[in-house]
Amino acid sequence: MNRLAGSLMFLATAFFFAACGQKDFYLKNVPIEKGVWPAANFYRFEVPVKDTIGYYNIYLQVRNDGRYEYSNLWLFIRTNSPTGASLRDTVECRLANEQGRWEGRGSGGRFSVEIPLRYRVKFPNPGIYIFEIDQGMREKELKYITDLGLRIEKAG
Repeated sequence: MNRLAGSLMFLATAFFFAACGQKDFYLKNVPIEKGVWPAANFYRFEVPVKDTIGYYNIYLQVRNDGRYEYSNLWLFIRTNSPTGASLRDTVECRLANEQGRWEGRGSGGRFSVEIPLRYRVKFPNPGIYIFEIDQGMREKELKYITDLGLRIEKAG
């Protein structure tokens, strides 16, 4: 009986941790070719939505090389709903603090930061929501931003 109870406890714990790790509803990261983001390029994320009742948190994920010349990154974000409604937002992503120390996690000269975009969002209609992201740094070619991502999780 002890062996059975131990096995059941192990399985219950495994299922609990597996369920905790499954909050991500959508996750996609795209590499920025050669770490150079031309001003004319935007990145597009297509998010299929079926649930119009639940709440979601939306995050941007940015990875930069340690040679990036600024402490922040300005982004223009267009969100298009399946009905054709559109929303445009300007977001400042803080990549380094006032002392010049990179935010987020770092390894091998690259740093990753996750920026909250919106909390407890409801998607009012089912269908494909399109997020298009442009850099707004007034550089023809923005160097050393290496990856851009979008993560959407079920709100707790």
